[in-house]
Amino acid sequence: TKILQLTKLFLYNNRFYYDGKIYRLNKGGPTTSRFTETLANIYLLGMENNCLINHRSMQNEFYGRYQNQIFFTWNQSLNELEEILHQMKLQYNHLDFHISIEKQLTFLDIYLENRHGFLYSRVHHEQNRQRYTLPYTSNENSIRIHSHWLRSSLIRAVRYCTAVEDFHYERIYLEMSYLANGYSYEFIKKHLQHFFLQFGAKEFQQFVLDQGLYEKFRHRLFNFMSEQRQHIQKKQESFKKNRRFHLSYIYDNISSKSKFNKQLREILSDSIKIKNTTFENSKLQLDITTKHQYSLNALLSHQRPSHPILNKMI
Repeated sequence: TKILQLTKLFLYNNRFYYDGKIYRLNKGGPTTSRFTETLANIYLLGMENNCLINHRSMQNEFYGRYQNQIFFTWNQSLNELEEILHQMKLQYNHLDFHISIEKQLTFLDIYLENRHGFLYSRVHHEQNRQRYTLPYTSNENSIRIHSHWLRSSLIRAVRYCTAVEDFHYERIYLEMSYLANGYSYEFIKKHLQHFFLQFGAKEFQQFVLDQGLYEKFRHRLFNFMSEQRQHIQKKQESFKKNRRFHLSYIYDNISSKSKFNKQLREILSDSIKIKNTTFENSKLQLDITTKHQYSLNALLSHQRPSHPILNKMI
């Protein structure tokens, strides 16, 4: 099929420039490529289903994976687990496995622990990373981006932290991060108040240590996340039923977005015809957003490596 042919073309024509020479990848692909990531996920999904997810002992366990990192809970015998992992290594002997079995682990930015049969979790910060930093932004919308990031980080803290003390510790960490990066206390206080009011937890502005109230707070937030996912699913269904299309342009540096969007709609209205029906009469709807937000300085600062072969490609 065409998909397989295009995939083969992609895999056999991966080249990169390094130290004055051009190399071709004989195995694997660039980790920055979305297509490489998709192919890896397809392959790992088959391994997961064959060896782990569909196993009878995994029916009541918690399982998670991010790229090539897998973690799951286990409540059966250690011998049975070792046998499953041994069979997986035999079947996929061309892969390198680093297996660790413990009562606690760190997975990305979360710490998990089995405390006397109960799941304990909190936010994890890498020791080798600089503390009290904010996401880098290269455009004039840094305040808006950091505002969204603060809210997302607070939601993450509630979702991850099973103990109210850990939540307040993470909240203090976020406050110190924003203060260390030049944001005022009024800015932080305003966003905290809005966050707690949204989820009916106004009392937590005063560092309340009541675990029972915190459990209710977490329950309301988890319900909100479920409702948000349902809203996204309904919106996707609406795209299909109401003939809505999502388009995105690469940059967020257009001088007048409304003017650009208006002109784009006019062009589509004059050009698109569906079964002899004009664009306007077919009730097609467009959602136009920005895919990436970069400053012109960031976009124009990339320089072509000085190599004769690459210069000929201009």
